Amino acid sequence: MEIRLANERDLEFFFQYLDVQLQDNGADGAVVFQPVSREDSRINDIIKAKFSNAVNKVIGEEGWRILMLAFMSENIVGHIDIRPYPNKYSNHRALLGMGVDTSHRGQGIGEQLLKSMLEWMQATTKIEHLDLWVMSDNLPAIRLYEKLGFTFCGEIKDMYRFDGKSISESMMSLSIIQQ
Repeated sequence: MEIRLANERDLEFFFQYLDVQLQDNGADGAVVFQPVSREDSRINDIIKAKFSNAVNKVIGEEGWRILMLAFMSENIVGHIDIRPYPNKYSNHRALLGMGVDTSHRGQGIGEQLLKSMLEWMQATTKIEHLDLWVMSDNLPAIRLYEKLGFTFCGEIKDMYRFDGKSISESMMSLSIIQQ
């Protein structure tokens, strides 16, 4: 498996991968990993623009986002990205998003992606904290984050309501300052 920073040439394939992944969001009893209904679990122009506009930006530039991809036999099997908070006074922190293709979950890809991103951040950025939001019943993701040192900060009960369900969301954080 190869994990590397994404470039413009990767985006078309990334969007195809992400569309398939999003369609699995809550499908057939699967865990909900994005706060969107089944009907809206597709790639759209807004999502594409967020990644396309950011791919050549560096941390600190408006609209930056760093994307890493995991490849097996030239196929994308997972991704991880960090992005800024909208508030300029939080530029010492970043928000995390990630996912692994359904057919490759449980193989350690998520852990390898997280470790790769953390190593890259420690070597190349001044970001001190990595934060994330996770659906509270996504226990496999929560276990992975805890394994790598993320701590539970809090939960918002009944944060979302869609597809006839109430969904709670939890926040977790990791200090990435090298000791």
